[in-house]
Amino acid sequence: MKILLVVVSLISLSSSAPQYGGGNSSPGRAPAPVQSSPQVACRTEYAEVWDTEYVETETQDCQTVQVKQCNTAYKKQCVPKQRQDCQTVYKPVCKTEYQQQCSQKFRDETEYYTETECNTDYKEDCEYHWEGTGNNKVWAPIQGTCKNNAYDKCGDVKKEKLRQVPYNDCQDVPNQVCNDVPSQECRTVTEQSCSQVPYQDCQNVPQQKCKAVHKKVPKRVSRRVPKKVCDDGASYGNTRETASNGGVKIRSDDPGKPLKLKSGDAVNFGR
Repeated sequence: MKILLVVVSLISLSSSAPQYGGGNSSPGRAPAPVQSSPQVACRTEYAEVWDTEYVETETQDCQTVQVKQCNTAYKKQCVPKQRQDCQTVYKPVCKTEYQQQCSQKFRDETEYYTETECNTDYKEDCEYHWEGTGNNKVWAPIQGTCKNNAYDKCGDVKKEKLRQVPYNDCQDVPNQVCNDVPSQECRTVTEQSCSQVPYQDCQNVPQQKCKAVHKKVPKRVSRRVPKKVCDDGASYGNTRETASNGGVKIRSDDPGKPLKLKSGDAVNFGR
């Protein structure tokens, strides 16, 4: 709107400006002399005016964030497990059996028999006579009459004799009879039972997280606009041109210096 006001003001100024060298005088006819007053000299100068335009922008506001990413991985997990390990073994089982074993032996046996044996004994044979008196008389040998005479005496004598008699000597002899008997022999074995167990392997991965930021950004723009500067000739150099906007006046004391306006000011040109 401010730019439009400036353009309309410029058009109004150009239509109302005096036309030099023209007028209603007829060609070839000199104008009547007029009592002249100090002539106003005008010139066109250019002023730099500023305005603000809003430019819509859309930017990406990005931040680096840590995002947890998880993958299913597998790891080996083992637990102890017990089992019975059995095998067939053969062990000897023995028992005692008795077996009769005989052998020929000899033993002494007494054999009894009767045998006649004769022995020769010698004894003295004497002549005897009575000696003594009364009841005390005894037979007494006569000295010088005794002789040793042999006497044979025979008789049956019981005798015994040892002889070797064969016989069978039998005994029950113990004998170990062993047989291999199968049996189950078991032992407890501890083993590791392993399996692949899934688990979540998570890691923080940096990622760019962006969001659209829609903004209106003020942008200062300038342009040069023509302006008409007039003076009465007498006080040239002291003439003050003013531009007003809502009662605020902006002056330029130097006619040769372009009038600079602030942003938002409108320029009103007078005659």
